[in-house]
Amino acid sequence: MAADRASYRNRGGLVQRLVTAYKRFRYFTSAGKNLVVKSSVEFRMVDHAILEVGENVTIQDYSFFQLTMPEPKVFIGNNTVIGRRNIITAKNRISIGSDVLIGSDVQIIDHSHGVRRDTPIRLQKAEIGFVEIGDDVWIGVGARVLMNVTIGKGAVIGANSVVTSDIPEYAIAVGSPAKVVKYRS
Repeated sequence: MAADRASYRNRGGLVQRLVTAYKRFRYFTSAGKNLVVKSSVEFRMVDHAILEVGENVTIQDYSFFQLTMPEPKVFIGNNTVIGRRNIITAKNRISIGSDVLIGSDVQIIDHSHGVRRDTPIRLQKAEIGFVEIGDDVWIGVGARVLMNVTIGKGAVIGANSVVTSDIPEYAIAVGSPAKVVKYRS
C-alpha cells in the first residue's frame, strides 16, 4: 500500500524531522515524542512565553502562534492535531486537551480589545482572559474560539462557528454565536 503523504499522520522524512527538531529547540518549553511541526509554521513569542505540547502532536502548514505580553502560556495535550492555517494567540492561557482535532483556518484567542466609549479603541488596553478546550474535542473548519470560553470534553464545534460562551461536555454546537443543537450519542 502506498504511503499517505497527505495525512496528518505522515511524520515526514529527514528534512521534516530536522525542521521539527529545530523548532522544538527554538520555541517549545517542553515537547513529547513524535512532535511534527511543518516548516511553514510561524512563531512570534516573548522570551518568557511557555509553549508545552504532549506526545504525538502535529502542527500543520501555515499555522501561526503568537504568544505576547503579559504572561502567555499555551498547553497542548497528547495526540492532538492543529490543522492548516490555524491562528493561536495568547496573552494569558490557552489549554488544548488530548485527542483534539482542530480543522483548518481555526482561530483560538484568549484576549480582545477594550471597547469603552471614552477612549479610541486603538488606544485601549487588551481585555485578557483564557481558553480551555477539553479532551476528545473536534473543532470544525473556520471556527473561532474567543476569550473566557471552556469547551467541555468530547464536544464538537461545527464549521465556521463562533464560540463566545461555554460549551458543555459531549455537546455539538454550531452557529454564530455557537449554540448547542444536540449531544453526542
